[in-house]
Amino acid sequence: MRNLTSRAIAVAITLLATPLATGCTGAATSHLMKGEAYTSGQEKYDSFFASVKELHGKAEQAEGEAPIRKKVAVAVGLTEGAKLEDTIDAAKSKSNELKKDGGRFFVVVAPEPKLIVKKGADENKESAAFAQTIEDAIKQGIQKGDELDGLAREAASLEQTLSSLEKEVDETFKASNEKGQVKVELDAAKEMLERSRLRAGNESGRALRFVVLLASAVDSGAAAELLAMTAGASAKQPKTPDRTGTGRR
Repeated sequence: MRNLTSRAIAVAITLLATPLATGCTGAATSHLMKGEAYTSGQEKYDSFFASVKELHGKAEQAEGEAPIRKKVAVAVGLTEGAKLEDTIDAAKSKSNELKKDGGRFFVVVAPEPKLIVKKGADENKESAAFAQTIEDAIKQGIQKGDELDGLAREAASLEQTLSSLEKEVDETFKASNEKGQVKVELDAAKEMLERSRLRAGNESGRALRFVVLLASAVDSGAAAELLAMTAGASAKQPKTPDRTGTGRR
């Protein structure tokens, strides 16, 4: 497996197992906790609450590995509900079967994800279809991992904003009847952001882990062989005549 980013491998190996927070500070009276919009009359607080609500909604729907795994499972003859381990094993078996005609699959991630098919598998329609499915899955996995990682980073950024708003709340709402409710919503936002950050981070890790496992399962694992093939193909290309008189081609 070539050029998988160190971040993808690190995230996949150190996939977070931290349980989500289960406390419910202010849940009984918080509009945010009930999925409702809340406005306090202060723009910077209202903008913050709106951002928290939107991000939390996205995080609750986040799925890193599952949608991609289902597509691969079906492509290798399993049902959509197949487990991760069974899907990876089936993909490996399918890859080995298609390699019997002398074909090779080489996974390349940089500059963009792709699955290179070499030798006998080039003209095999089944191999081409399999390669396209795996390549699409790898691309989608990396894209989804990056997308969800961005969501986790956004949650972390809002947590920093929250800290500032908490320090200013008494002064900002000293003459307002909304101060008590604002504090309830800030407490709710703290929990929601933590849960969103953890979920998005976990799902990002799951997506990248699936990419690593899938690529490892189908890749022929011979970088030197791929380089030799490429070099051999280049050597067969006719040389361009030197028309400059400088010896350059």
